Amino acid sequence: MLTPPHQSRDSRATMRSDATVVTDDAGVNFTLGPLIAKGGQGAVYRVEGYPEVAIKLLERPEDLERIRSVRRLPLDGLPVAAPVTLIQGRRSGYTMRLASDMQPLREPYLPSDFGPRETTPRWYSETGGLRRRLAIAANTADVIAKLHGLGLTYVDLNPNNVMVSDDLTRDVTWLIDCDNLTSMSKPKWDVLGFRGYAAPERKRKAPPSTLADAYILGVHVFRMLVLRHPLEGVLADALDGNEARERMDRGDLPYVADRDDDSNRLARGTFAWGIFDLVLSKQVQKLCRQTFSEGRLDPTKRPGSARWREVLFAALNNVIDCPASCGWSYFRTLKACPSCGTQTGAVALLSVYGGDFEQPLSERDTFVVSQSSDTAVLPRHLWGRFDQHDAVVTLQPTSRGLEVKPQHDVTLTDKSGKVTQRLRLPAAGRVVRLKLEAPGRPARMLALRTMAAS
Repeated sequence: MLTPPHQSRDSRATMRSDATVVTDDAGVNFTLGPLIAKGGQGAVYRVEGYPEVAIKLLERPEDLERIRSVRRLPLDGLPVAAPVTLIQGRRSGYTMRLASDMQPLREPYLPSDFGPRETTPRWYSETGGLRRRLAIAANTADVIAKLHGLGLTYVDLNPNNVMVSDDLTRDVTWLIDCDNLTSMSKPKWDVLGFRGYAAPERKRKAPPSTLADAYILGVHVFRMLVLRHPLEGVLADALDGNEARERMDRGDLPYVADRDDDSNRLARGTFAWGIFDLVLSKQVQKLCRQTFSEGRLDPTKRPGSARWREVLFAALNNVIDCPASCGWSYFRTLKACPSCGTQTGAVALLSVYGGDFEQPLSERDTFVVSQSSDTAVLPRHLWGRFDQHDAVVTLQPTSRGLEVKPQHDVTLTDKSGKVTQRLRLPAAGRVVRLKLEAPGRPARMLALRTMAAS
């Protein structure tokens, strides 16, 4: 039950009755606060006196039955603002838990749709830069992949429904507006997609699917990083705005980086053209081609949300901050900061392998080891586990190298079998190898090296 932090239920019950007051099925009155987002099915509001709660009011009372069904779904532990209690009476809707510092993704990451089209490196870095954009993209892919793993489709992924912290140092990401969650086996829906965030087959009345969700996820990723729709090139620019949006949603235009058809390429000299290769890793570019070229009109050729998650986290793992602290973040493979030109210098990397010292198997992951803040070695790095978030090992930078802090039941040893508690960063061309063992998990080989940008 939701109770305000400094008022009893009885005192709330004596409040004035007007259009801003609603009551839930537990008998608690709520006063609506500022509007968070509004769509075709209803509006989401903050709640006065409840900083961690939001309320969605539905346009159609009959949708309340769908919300009752959503309440029965196994969403515990997911960053999804699921219904807690139902709003009944003159207005229908539901309450949901939502941290007070969260705002819709549309602000400020998607200015081409929801405000002035900012196109400067300074603006890009001041609104989170590559690092935070990739983190939010990866987190969004993670929750979509987990919903798909439960046999559910989200249906209406749009920038009003993705909530992010307004603190630029945090990348917490939640999904709200769960009205459209539906089973993949028996899909039910009456929403075809938010304008600018629709899979082409959905515009042709195809049912919801995980691959339609994955297409819209790809649109989100591209728009956050490149600041344009993936089909918004010179052909789209030459059309009336409404016609361009409709043709992009229907998949009638080529991908802006299609290898066989460059008729809709990004216009040379634009900000999007200039940052394309800087903000999309090679693997992310590959997913974009598979999604928006081969898979634009053939969903079976698209990568799924789990693959997007894997590739986005891998890209995030290999982002560094400008050595001169100009505020720009970029991929470690670049020889210099794209913004100020400062040389990248040597970067410490940790690679994860299966096998053993004598016969290491293929590389599972490689990521940057920070020399200014702690680096967490996570279950996803070691075993591909995205459902566990506690660090298995923490590497803390010191004046002499790295201090190794494993979980209490985890051991790291060198080739002689000696437990490792501290590491010196190896010189270029040298490698420090360790064996990581954890109860009930496959052993992993870790290789620490220092590399210059290639």
